[in-house]
Amino acid sequence: MKKTWLLAVCLALPMIANAGGFAGLDYVSSKVEPDRGGSAKPSALQFKLGTWINRTETLGGEVRIGLGLDDDSLGNGTKVEIDRHYGAYFRGQFPNSMPVRPYGLIGVTRVETTHDYRAGGSSSKNYSDLSLGLGVDFTVSPKVFLSVEYLRAVDSSGDEVNNLAFGVNGRF
Repeated sequence: MKKTWLLAVCLALPMIANAGGFAGLDYVSSKVEPDRGGSAKPSALQFKLGTWINRTETLGGEVRIGLGLDDDSLGNGTKVEIDRHYGAYFRGQFPNSMPVRPYGLIGVTRVETTHDYRAGGSSSKNYSDLSLGLGVDFTVSPKVFLSVEYLRAVDSSGDEVNNLAFGVNGRF
């Protein structure tokens, strides 16, 4: 997995040189389903920073980091909290001349959680995988847009993490 992160960072370096970009703050409602069973819906606050590869702003890349806000129970008395999550993604979307812009994401995500057991004690569980997402940006002004997104962050070895995010973003 370390090689995947290194590859993602190296591919993102040329995009950093581009002057146009965006930043945003999202509220993320996650659904965590460990391979041991159960389902929890913790939440997180996510910051994202992206840049464009081309002038029409149809291809770009972004990095994200999120911090947990609230925990939830798996149903068996075990509480799950997102400690942090982070990822790097390529983004493809419709041209910047449209007020409503659907987009797709592909990248890698790592989600770090803490499981607190009813009987006492806790453990950490980390989830990492190739991620796929779909979203829509809604232009509010030339510099501000809102976003709604679904991201299949992790789907490996019976573990699943899905995110639904609502955000406020700015172009620079």
